[in-house]
Amino acid sequence: MKTGAFRAFDFFGDGSFYLLDTPGHAIGHLSSLARTTSNPDTFIFMGGDLCHHSGEIRPSPYLQIPRTLNFPLPDVLRLLCTPCPGGELFEQLNIKRGRKPNEPFFDPCMGSDIPQAIQTIKEAQAADAQDDVFFIFAHDRSIVDVVDQFPLFANDWKAKGWREKTLWTFLKDFMPAFVSK
Repeated sequence: MKTGAFRAFDFFGDGSFYLLDTPGHAIGHLSSLARTTSNPDTFIFMGGDLCHHSGEIRPSPYLQIPRTLNFPLPDVLRLLCTPCPGGELFEQLNIKRGRKPNEPFFDPCMGSDIPQAIQTIKEAQAADAQDDVFFIFAHDRSIVDVVDQFPLFANDWKAKGWREKTLWTFLKDFMPAFVSK
């Protein structure tokens, strides 16, 4: 069976949890997709080591950098921006680095099959762009201090706005590129 672009195994046979074949990083690498609510359906896509930084999956042809960003910018960076600070500055950074505005900032550099890892990331980008999917991965620092930790539940992630609060915060990692000018 397939779920989106991925070969999938319906672990419980009821559509609540899927194991996804996400090759490239390691031989036999798996991710999972857990249904967190029904009617409306929401999911958490647990990418494992599918990527190691959000800049490997975002931006994408499906998910552009927003014109305004929902995190505070340092004053030195805010001075470089138009009245609606944010997205265009990071798009320019991507272009200066030889990338397209709708292309991730960088490619993975470690894995058993890098071209396959890049293909898997491209396939995951469609899910990452969906409002009903919260994509997280093993090394995702953006979720710290936002996402409830075990033993609390994650079923209400959408109502709590976790996706919106974490989606573009990785762009803070690129602040030194502007500040050092």
